[in-house]
Amino acid sequence: MDITMLLKIAGLGILTSLIATVLKQSGREELSTVAVIIGLVIGTVMMLSMITSLLDTVRTVFSLY
Repeated sequence: MDITMLLKIAGLGILTSLIATVLKQSGREELSTVAVIIGLVIGTVMMLSMITSLLDTVRTVFSLY
């Protein structure tokens, strides 16, 4: 696993939580929820190549395909 990807995901999490906190304290809880969901989707898309690599490795180890 690449350390830069880990740092990017951590930064995204910190930024998302900061935005959600600011929105929640300003009384926009609906937008706060939307911001958290968008952060989750962006993080998942960032990890998609790593998940694909993991599944390929599992398939190779267990000789599934």
